[in-house]
Amino acid sequence: MSSTLRFARRYMLPFWPWYLGGTAALVATTWLSVTIPMYVAEGVDALAHGGDRSVVLRSAIAVALMGLVIIAVRTLSRVLYFTPGRLVEAALKRDLFAAMLRHQPAFLRRYETGDLFSRVSSDVNMLRLLAGFGVLQVVNAVLAVGFAGGAMARLSPQLTLYLVVPLAVALVVVQVFIQRMFHLMRRLQIEAAALSSHILASYRGVATVQGFVAEDAFADQFDARNGAYLDTMLQQAWIRALLGPTLAFAADVNLFLLLYFGGPMAMRGEITVGELVAFTTLVAYVTRPLRATSFIYSVIKQAQAALERIDAIDGEPADRPELSGPGAVPVVPAPRAPALELRDLHFTYPGGDAPTLQGISLTVPAGGTLGILGLTGSGKTTLLQLVSRMYNPPRGTVFVDGVDVLDLDLDAWRERMTLVPQRPFLFSESMADNILLGADDPERLSRAVGLAALSPDIEALPDGTGTLVGESGVRLSGGQRQRTALARGLVREHHLLLLDDVLSAVDHATETELIGTIRGRGDSGRTTTVIVAHRVSALQHADHVLVLDGGRMVDFGTPAELQARPGPYRDTWQQQQAEGA
Repeated sequence: MSSTLRFARRYMLPFWPWYLGGTAALVATTWLSVTIPMYVAEGVDALAHGGDRSVVLRSAIAVALMGLVIIAVRTLSRVLYFTPGRLVEAALKRDLFAAMLRHQPAFLRRYETGDLFSRVSSDVNMLRLLAGFGVLQVVNAVLAVGFAGGAMARLSPQLTLYLVVPLAVALVVVQVFIQRMFHLMRRLQIEAAALSSHILASYRGVATVQGFVAEDAFADQFDARNGAYLDTMLQQAWIRALLGPTLAFAADVNLFLLLYFGGPMAMRGEITVGELVAFTTLVAYVTRPLRATSFIYSVIKQAQAALERIDAIDGEPADRPELSGPGAVPVVPAPRAPALELRDLHFTYPGGDAPTLQGISLTVPAGGTLGILGLTGSGKTTLLQLVSRMYNPPRGTVFVDGVDVLDLDLDAWRERMTLVPQRPFLFSESMADNILLGADDPERLSRAVGLAALSPDIEALPDGTGTLVGESGVRLSGGQRQRTALARGLVREHHLLLLDDVLSAVDHATETELIGTIRGRGDSGRTTTVIVAHRVSALQHADHVLVLDGGRMVDFGTPAELQARPGPYRDTWQQQQAEGA
C-alpha cells in the first residue's frame, strides 16, 4: 500500500461523515451551477423569439434564487472539507510528537533540529492542505467535469468532442511539469531544513559567534544556504508560471472552437442561441476547476514528498528489543534497588569505526555505589547510557538482577531510575517547572531544592522558583544548571541513581553537601548508585571505583585500595591534593 493510501486510511477515513457531507454539498453546488445556464438559455431563447416575458422573469428569478442557495451550500462544503484538514493536522502533529518521544536518542540524533521542525511544520501543513483543500478540489473537478460535461453532451455531443481535445493535451503537458515540480519540492524541503538548522544553531551559539567575531562567516553560510533555497524556489515559481498559462491557453482555444463551430451551428439551427450561451457558460464553469488541476497536482506531489519525510519519523518502529525479541514479553523490573552486572561489555556507536567500550566486566550489588573515573572520551557517559538504555547494549552484556537489560520493559525500567546527564537540558520555563516538569507540588519542590543545595540560589533569584531560566537555562550559572537538573532527578522516586559528572561546576563546600545527600540515599539500601566524577573527592564514599582509559577497564577496587597502589586513580588523587581541588 502506498504511503498516500496509508495516510488516507489512518487519518482521513475516520472523518468520512465530514467528507460525505461536504461531497453532498458539492453535488448540490455543482448541480445548481450547471442548471443555471439552462434557465439562462431558456430566457435568452424566449427573448430571441419574442416570447412571453413571464418566461424571462421566471428564469431570472430561478437564477437569482439558485445563486443564493449556491452561496450557502458552497460555504457549507468548505466548512465540511476544511474542518477534517485541521483535525488531521492536529492528529498528525500529536502522533509525530509522540513518535519523537518514543524513539531512542540514536534515532533522533540522525536528524538536525531544523530538519525535525521543518517536518512537523511545513510538511504537516502540506498534508493538511491535501486532506482539506486538495480533496475538495479533486471532488469539485470530478463533479464539474461530470455534470457540466453531461449537460454539454446533451446539448451537442459533436461540439463537446471538439472542446475535449485541447483540454486533454493541456493536462498531459501539465503532468510533465508536475513531475519536475515533485523533485524540486523534495529538494526545497531539504534546503529549508538546512536553513532552519543553521538559524537555530546560530541563535543558540550567538555568544560564541560574537565572542570570536565570526559574524561574517556565519552570515556567508546563511547566504549560501538561503541562496540555494531561493534558487529552488525560483525554479518552482517558473514551473508554476508556466502551468497557469498552459491551461488558460487551452481555455482560450476552447472559446475559439466554441465560437468557430458553435456559431455556424446556431445559424443553421442545429442548436439555439440560448443553448450556445449555455454552452459558453458551461465551458467557463468547467474550465475553472480544470485550471486548478495544476495546483491539485502540485499539492498531491508535495504531499507525497512530505509523507516520505514524515514516515521516517512516524513510520519507523522504535528500537525496543523487549517488544520484538524472541520472547516478545517484556520483564517488569522489581520495585527495589537493582543489582547490576556487566559481562565482557563491548560497544561501538552506530556508524562509529572504533569501539567506545571494550571488555568491561563488573558487578554492583543491590544498594551499592559504583564510582567511575577516567579521562574525557574514556567511555564513562557511554556506560551510563547503556545501563539506562539510551542506547541498546549488545545482548548478553548488561544484566539487572540477572535479567538481560534488553528484556526489561523500557518504560518500567526508566520509571525505576534517575539519570542526571553531564550537560543537563533546561526548558525555557520557570525553575519550578524545570524541577517538577510541570507538576504542581510545593512540598516536593521544597524538598528537591533542599536536596540539591539550591536554597541560597533560589533566595537570590528575583522570583524565586518562579524565575524563568531562559533558553537552555542561559540565565543560570553552570553550577545552578547542574543542581537544578540534580534536583529534578533526586525529587522523583527511584531505585537506581545515575549521575554523570553532575558536580563538576560546584564548589568544594557544595560538593561535600551534595555527596552527603547522595551517600544518605545509598546507605539506606533502597538505591543503587553509579556516579561519574572527575574529582576523586566525589568518589570517596563509593563501594568500588571503576577506572576507564580508552574504553578499557584499567583498574577496579575500593577507594582505599586504589589510593594505596600506583595507577591513574592515585595519580589523579595526588594531583588534585596538590592543587587543593
